[in-house]
Parts: sequence; C-alpha cells; structure tokens
Amino acid sequence: MKKIFLVLLALNSFTVLGNPLGGNPTDGYCQTVDGSACGWGGGSSSSRRVYKVPNRWGAIYFNPVNRAVGYSENNTKSYRSANKEALESCIKAGGGENPIARDGKGCRLMSQYRNVCAAFAVGGDKEGNGGFGMINGDHLEDVKKEAMTTCSKYSNECTIRYAGCSRHPDYLRY
Repeated sequence: MKKIFLVLLALNSFTVLGNPLGGNPTDGYCQTVDGSACGWGGGSSSSRRVYKVPNRWGAIYFNPVNRAVGYSENNTKSYRSANKEALESCIKAGGGENPIARDGKGCRLMSQYRNVCAAFAVGGDKEGNGGFGMINGDHLEDVKKEAMTTCSKYSNECTIRYAGCSRHPDYLRY
C-alpha cells in the first residue's frame, strides 16, 4: 500500500512540476514573464504581437463671463500640455481677454480626458444665466446627446460648444 501511495505521489509531482510556470500553450494560456516558454516572446516569429497605442489627451476650458470656450484635442505630450493649450485657446476665443467672474476666476478647466470623446454644451447667453453639460465617453454621438440632456436641466437654450475625440485612430473601440 505504501508503494502504491509513493508511486501516485511521484506521478502527481511530475505532473505538477512538468510545467512549473503553469498554463498550457495549446489552450492559448501560458503564464510566463515574457511568453518565451510558450513561443510568444523571446524573439520568436509569432502571430501574437503587442501593439502599443500612444495616449492622446484633451482638455476643455470655459469662461462664463464672455462665454469663451477653448479646447485641446489629440495632444500627444501630456495632460498638462493639453490643459495649457486649451487655456490659451480659451483666452484667444475671448478676443485675447480673460475677464474674471464673480468667483474670482476667468477661463476655468471644465474637463481633461485621455483616449475618449468629450462634449460641452452651454445654455443661456450671459454669466449666471443658464447651465452647462460636460460629458466624456467612448462614442461622440452619445456624449453630445448626454451633454445636451444635462444642460437642458438648467436652461432651455443649450448649444454644443465643443464636441470631439482625443484618441489614436488605431485605438481599440467597441
């Protein structure tokens, strides 16, 4: 009985230790650091490739006093660079002016985003009159519709002031 137990234990140990990293490459699963034990990495020519899609940032600024909207789209440097570009765009849209609102701010950041779409709707025609809707998401038409819906809760006169996407054309979308 002891011999049978030892034989079963040895066979089980061999099965477990036969693939110490786990996974069966024929099932499409392999657990290694770089996939080399499975034929996926380590310089082998394989049908499996890693494609690195670069990030794209966007930002939207708005000044409620002069109703200026500035934006940055598809900025490949960083979110800080996108914010700076959008702020400069907001000031330029206001005729080079950045008047201060009652809260002590001029152009203010409404949204910063990465690899998605954004829409910004504004209602009313002067400071303190109307509202706004700011939405980020995967699909441009959806975010435009949601921005208008959100803005319409505060104003009857909403218009889309910005709608666009900041993402690489090869970015995986569903």
